[in-house]
Amino acid sequence: MILKTLQRFKSPTGLSYVKLGQGPSLVLIHGVGLRLEAWVNQFEALSKNYTVYAVDMPGHGESRLMKECTDISKYTDVIARWIKIELKSPVVIAGHSMGSMIALNFAIRYSELCNGVIALNSVYRRSVEAKKAVLARVQQIKSDITAQNVTGPVARWFDYPAQGNDVVYADLCCQWLSQAPLDGYRQAYEVFCLNDGPEENNLKQLNVPAMFITSRDDPNSLPSMSEEMANICPQGQSYIVENARHMAPLTHSNEINPKMIDFASRCFSQSKEMSYE
Repeated sequence: MILKTLQRFKSPTGLSYVKLGQGPSLVLIHGVGLRLEAWVNQFEALSKNYTVYAVDMPGHGESRLMKECTDISKYTDVIARWIKIELKSPVVIAGHSMGSMIALNFAIRYSELCNGVIALNSVYRRSVEAKKAVLARVQQIKSDITAQNVTGPVARWFDYPAQGNDVVYADLCCQWLSQAPLDGYRQAYEVFCLNDGPEENNLKQLNVPAMFITSRDDPNSLPSMSEEMANICPQGQSYIVENARHMAPLTHSNEINPKMIDFASRCFSQSKEMSYE
């Protein structure tokens, strides 16, 4: 599968993004080392109902690298500034992996800009063993990162040996990772690994609908994590994708897309129209 690189809009905030479809605004944020094309299997379905904005995360794709960043909120602030300046109205925001951390942080800190949040394959309160593993990977990446050795996560994202369409998707992920700007990858991976999910009190006070989607067989973004966050949120719900691993938005889009569409529709129908012009 040869995937054409999509034509980007360039924002003065430093973000690059694509805009597809018409309707209320739905923002998509990918994970570490990837690029907005990681949502390729969502574009057609979601853009039938919404104006879909998929962004390259700061330091990824064609988005500008932040000078220094050790905290998830810095990524969130760039996204929020772009939404306020260019979209000018509240959005439903969805993120995958690290993108889900940004999306949740956005919903918590910028609730006036948010009608709802979808967190796909997110993490929450890693185990001691998992923390040790991610910290070890951070040190490895900081000391020795090349375009050839950044593709290691793919082995955790898919069942191996890959079969069927997973062969194509795993190859795409390897391409995206190997082409990612190394400074952006290094910066984001450290932030991702040092972040352990939202604070419980912030989830308790989250005043927008929140959907947590993860995969039954994801070794890092466990079903129990999504279920716990959903139970804490006043308007939380969870959905577990069976027989899937970390890249469920790619591999199980036929199952996930209707969930996203239905959730976003309910969020927008409950929201009050607001403008920031």
